[in-house]
Amino acid sequence: MYITKLYIRNFRNIKEAELDLDKNLNIFVGRNAQGKTNLCEAVSVCLGGSFRRVRFSQYIPADDPKAEVAVKLFFRDDITDRENVIDYTISKNNVLVKYNGIKMKDAAELYGVLKYVVFIPEHLNLIKGSPELRRDYLDDVALMQTKTHLKKLSRYNKGLKQRNNILSFNSGDKQSVLEQLAAWNEVLAAEGINVTYGRLKYFSFLKKCAAGIYSELSNGLEKLTMEYISSVFKTDSINFDDIDELYKQYISALENNLEAEMKLHYTLSGVHRDDVNFFINGMAARDFASQGQVRSIALALKLSEAEIIRRKNKTYPVIILDDILSELDCVRRDFVIHNIEKSQVFITCCNIDDLSSLDGGKVWTADKGTFTEVR
Repeated sequence: MYITKLYIRNFRNIKEAELDLDKNLNIFVGRNAQGKTNLCEAVSVCLGGSFRRVRFSQYIPADDPKAEVAVKLFFRDDITDRENVIDYTISKNNVLVKYNGIKMKDAAELYGVLKYVVFIPEHLNLIKGSPELRRDYLDDVALMQTKTHLKKLSRYNKGLKQRNNILSFNSGDKQSVLEQLAAWNEVLAAEGINVTYGRLKYFSFLKKCAAGIYSELSNGLEKLTMEYISSVFKTDSINFDDIDELYKQYISALENNLEAEMKLHYTLSGVHRDDVNFFINGMAARDFASQGQVRSIALALKLSEAEIIRRKNKTYPVIILDDILSELDCVRRDFVIHNIEKSQVFITCCNIDDLSSLDGGKVWTADKGTFTEVR
């Protein structure tokens, strides 16, 4: 799939822009706060929601709160080569979304009609940030492939909330608390196994694919390894054929922590406490990785997501890389520019010198929300 044209009016600081896009590589160059990320966000808004995860009212220009916002996105699919169009407008505080002229309830209905993967600088926190970010990331990867993962995760979180409520207001009587928790332990065990399965189903491929991409990025000089840390099973090599045994282990983990949980008032074991570790040449990335290495890991993860989508859906997703080139050495920059094949790629950057080895594709400069094609 690839985007052929993009029209934007009154979206954040972009007053009006109309771009005929290259099928392969599109690069947007300019200083910070000139509209490069806003343009990429406009794409995501049409395809299910902003990657910034903000309310639609924030798309409206701050200096013109009554302005009508319009984004029109044209794209072709790989099978029929038919051109499709998405119209997204905001007028008088109302959102209207149309797909090939048919009105949609909202943009969320269009999630998946055009597959895409996005990197934004906030994704660097995946490597050194809180465990919650890494758990959310794995859940997002699973959700891209199957919506049933959301149902399992939602049921788990509801059960966890109820269990924590009992722990928060416990009487101090261990047997009484154990009896109250029994039903919720069953929910957490059943859904916790499902969530673990959903995460690990794609994690095994993710870590293998990311390792290969990272090796290419570093010209074979560095090795990336990843490890899923299960607070219940203590391994990511889990035999999901024996569900009864896994269920017993999960229940046991929940019951064994009861005394500590009664004091702390929250649940200590479960998928909500799991984590992922990254290592470069055997060294923990969260402690020792440079900024360039952290950026390379995040990029390898995102390109691995694209490969998961390609294999499952038989189509190449659009890849959006916002401010990916900064802090990368020339070898890694060249890889980004020249080695992401077959997918349409959007790259934003601040320094035109980062593109010295570029051949092919289209380049625009961004200045105060205006885009000028320069090659």
